[in-house]
Amino acid sequence: MEIFTSGDRVVAINIDVSITLRPLGLLKEIHLPDGTLRKNTVYHVERVKLTSDVFQGLFITGLPAFYGASVIAWHGSRFRKVDFFSGQTANKLQR
Repeated sequence: MEIFTSGDRVVAINIDVSITLRPLGLLKEIHLPDGTLRKNTVYHVERVKLTSDVFQGLFITGLPAFYGASVIAWHGSRFRKVDFFSGQTANKLQR
């Protein structure tokens, strides 16, 4: 499990939203006005929220999720941090 902080760059590893997006025990569906998660897209974490399970809730810049009129967080298990320097380190080792 990764620990996220505000300002992190993340990529979605689980973009499947084919099932109805509905929190357990609630009747309304989640509304995604700017679309769903996209493959191979880097997202910016605006802020992080602790949830009742072991994962964090992530508020993604430009990709809100609404439950009624409230903005809710994306589940942290859908994301992994992006390591921008991993390729550069390998190139430096080869030299």
